[in-house]
Amino acid sequence: MLKLILTFTLLAASAAVAGSPHELNIDREKVTVSGISAGGQMAHQLHIAYSDLFGGAAIIAGGPFGCADGLLATAMARCMGVTDDSYSITEKKAEIVGAATEGQLAGTDLLADDHVWIFHGTQDTTVAAGLSEKLVTLYSEFLPVEQITYVNDIEAIHNFPAQGAGSACTEMVPPYVGDCNYDTAGELLQHLYPGLEAPIAGVETGLTEVALEGAADAGLSETAYLFIPPACADGRKACALHLALHGCAQSAVQVGTGFMEQSGYLRWAEANDIVLAFPQVVPGAANPYACWDWWGYTGANYLYRDGAQMAVLANWINHL
Repeated sequence: MLKLILTFTLLAASAAVAGSPHELNIDREKVTVSGISAGGQMAHQLHIAYSDLFGGAAIIAGGPFGCADGLLATAMARCMGVTDDSYSITEKKAEIVGAATEGQLAGTDLLADDHVWIFHGTQDTTVAAGLSEKLVTLYSEFLPVEQITYVNDIEAIHNFPAQGAGSACTEMVPPYVGDCNYDTAGELLQHLYPGLEAPIAGVETGLTEVALEGAADAGLSETAYLFIPPACADGRKACALHLALHGCAQSAVQVGTGFMEQSGYLRWAEANDIVLAFPQVVPGAANPYACWDWWGYTGANYLYRDGAQMAVLANWINHL
């Protein structure tokens, strides 16, 4: 346990964000994460593993912690378009509590005051609705149900539902943002940060490219993106920070900045002084669609604090 803490502290201290001209002042009590599909799985993993860092999570079309049990075959058999009863909430809760006791995950008591937002489109057949339901059930083992919002009545397929942006809601085309007359980004951010101001159209600032320390060894792009509202740029104001994770085939390597710019995150962030962090996965031999690791292609510890991608993202957020 002591070795793990020391290792994490040293890694966090050595993390760098080159290329950013800004000195940020982030309120550590206002750090949250969201993601869609594989990004949703990763957002959930990060929240469970680092509930000492993230105060809430939003998961779009994702499943429960450790659904794949470290095997791609299991991931495909019970964690995608179909699910079964082999995933036991009782057993997984015990596994999480045990891993937290050993220091592989944050203490589960830290989840108690967090807020969680979960979404599953009614027309989504890529990921089974039962997986989102298991996710809701698992979270309810650790935090009050009134802090969990589950949205499952929006007619959307397996894309990121937006309002006034993207392709037709029923189309699966890059960057996989659908104009479904539903503001997913706004809804999830309002749940994670109650009392947000409605955005004003047409005033967004640009994205800033930054270097991501340790990215290459974790199957990630060495270039990540930050969206920094003007009020947060000089470090005088303490701003919230939200980590947003793309889905498979949705990284900047594949679709440019389309997902970041069309999803709706930017306008809500600018209106409410929320810094956005957009790391990117790169395609590889074991991961041709640039998915976040939720089945173990980076190693057996992929869903714990010292997992390759988990540690890189946590160190980056800690540095910011």
